[in-house]
Amino acid sequence: MTSLRPNLVKRIARLPKPANVADALQPLFEAISNAIHSTQARFLETVAAEGRVTVTVQTDRKKEAVTAIVEDNGLGLNEKNWEAFITTDTDNKIEIGGKGVGRLMWLDCFADIRVDTASTEATGMQRRTFNFVLDVDNQIQNEVIEATAPREPYFLVEFKGLRTNEYRDKWPGRGNYVFQHLTSHFLPTFIGKRCPEIKVHVGDETRTYPQAINEIVHRTQTMESLPTEEFGDLKLTMMECEKIASADLKGSHFIHFIAHDRTVHSQSIDGKLGLKYFGPGDNLVFHAILTGSFLDKHVNQERTKFLFEDAVLERMINDVCWPHVETFLAEPMAKLKGEQKAKIESITATYPSVAFGDVDELQDKVPSGELKEDAIYGHLSRERFRRDERQAEKIRTVLTRLKDDDVSAESFVSAIKEAGKAIEEAEQRSLAEYVVRRKVVLDFIAILLEKVKDDVRDSTYQREDVLHSFICPMRVSTITGAGKKVEPAASHDLWIVDERLAFAQYFSSDVEFSALAEKAESDERPDILIFDHVHGLRQTDHPSKVLLVEFKRPGRTNYTDDENPQLQVEKYVRRLQSGSLTDVRGRPIQLDQNTIFYCFIVADIVGKLADWTYSWQRTADGRGRIHRPNNGYRGSIELIGWDDLLKDARERNQAFFDKAGITGKSFFSAD
Repeated sequence: MTSLRPNLVKRIARLPKPANVADALQPLFEAISNAIHSTQARFLETVAAEGRVTVTVQTDRKKEAVTAIVEDNGLGLNEKNWEAFITTDTDNKIEIGGKGVGRLMWLDCFADIRVDTASTEATGMQRRTFNFVLDVDNQIQNEVIEATAPREPYFLVEFKGLRTNEYRDKWPGRGNYVFQHLTSHFLPTFIGKRCPEIKVHVGDETRTYPQAINEIVHRTQTMESLPTEEFGDLKLTMMECEKIASADLKGSHFIHFIAHDRTVHSQSIDGKLGLKYFGPGDNLVFHAILTGSFLDKHVNQERTKFLFEDAVLERMINDVCWPHVETFLAEPMAKLKGEQKAKIESITATYPSVAFGDVDELQDKVPSGELKEDAIYGHLSRERFRRDERQAEKIRTVLTRLKDDDVSAESFVSAIKEAGKAIEEAEQRSLAEYVVRRKVVLDFIAILLEKVKDDVRDSTYQREDVLHSFICPMRVSTITGAGKKVEPAASHDLWIVDERLAFAQYFSSDVEFSALAEKAESDERPDILIFDHVHGLRQTDHPSKVLLVEFKRPGRTNYTDDENPQLQVEKYVRRLQSGSLTDVRGRPIQLDQNTIFYCFIVADIVGKLADWTYSWQRTADGRGRIHRPNNGYRGSIELIGWDDLLKDARERNQAFFDKAGITGKSFFSAD
């Protein structure tokens, strides 16, 4: 019978290669982990007192003479362990997370591997030495087995030289990196109760674990069992450590996710915690270790990555760990919460729409360590959106009842009251914010008009940061190349002219959009973008209604014969009707015979403009003028004076100002 022939060289070539220092040290860590497991298997509950592991590493910047020796007084390669050693993908240690590939990683990393071991056999102590070689057929070479009388079993593996691959590229050239990553990798073992004594020599420095860990860990708290529906039982150990614990990590505070006593992933929580260092001397950092059968079952065979998405780790941090982290770090986080609370108070004072509760309630919706104001506003806005959705559903449920055939006056009143109750205080604040904005805009426009009357020679009121920012229905966004065009504004204040313009979008102009873009890029005054041009807006893409607005400079009395605003507007209407124009996005403007044009000219009705419009109808209040054409197009042209524009806007909004309690003098009043 013919069997498939394994090719170990090809198998090892396909193993994942290291992407960083921690990955490059995995083969060494596998040897150390094997040594720990071997001592635990031999000494059981007395391993902390009797188990011994010695690690000796030599490295340098050139990485030309790297060596590593790992020796332990565990069981050695007895008969069972020897069979597991010479069998790839063994399940010998599957119950403790062994994947049977650690030795393959040795071959992938190191050029020369020698093993020396002694074990207790049925015939007595036996010593075995051999070279472990990367070869298709003969991986065990120069094997020598002899009966000796050593005092106890042991296992020693010596690695010399790095292979010329990614392991050599990522291997650390500095000894302190070895110590740092070893400390992080075996942290759960070091703080446990079943850790043998581990002496680590790197160059001229020696550290003894777990004592070395105890010297930098100031406080520890362990949550032995955290039951969760998604992840089963988890164990969380939290520590306050000296900042040296994070010296070579990218960050200060970490949660380490452990599988089978190995650190698989270390997640920085600096942004979430919001602390650099803490403690009396600002020299402490936070480290936590999370373990559980869920993590053990979902790790790859190299124990370098988990087999689930990063979002799962985030849920473990947020849903499982974080409440306990906040309690453990209550003192430093209390100070942080005070700073965050002050920022939230400042934000809600400026933006009442996100003040949907008291400060404590708002703070519960913001991550504990978040101090960036834009991020805080983002969290509050998202929560506000969720509340809006819930309340909108309440209102829809109430109003649905009004569709019933048996609706009465009483049920109508009741439904209105219930719907009103669903609008919480936050919505009232949001409306107040909007009303205040309208009051501020009108007060500001009043100042501008007064400025014109005081000194007609002063044209600074025409600058972009004045009228343009309040009433111009567009912003200019220059797009390079032949496709230059003007993009519509996200918002404007054209409700000053007519409430129908409040939510209209800018879509056209009687000057080429490329010319507008060029004007915006030039040094010319930007008021060219507002005055003396017809601006087109519409509320939907449907061609049934078009709104046209033209602004003339406040106080202007002189016009040339070709500047008659009626003729300008009507000329542009004809061009729109012709279908030859494109909108701000370069799309053809298509209207039909049913399109109605509502046209507004905002200008002081004096001088030649008063003469041109003398025969127009007067508006109902007698102050403005309106022209309704008999032929050519459907609609009207309304002429509104600047003072009347301001007065009408105030009167339309007066009820809102009264309700908000802001009826009084201008916000810009000096006293």
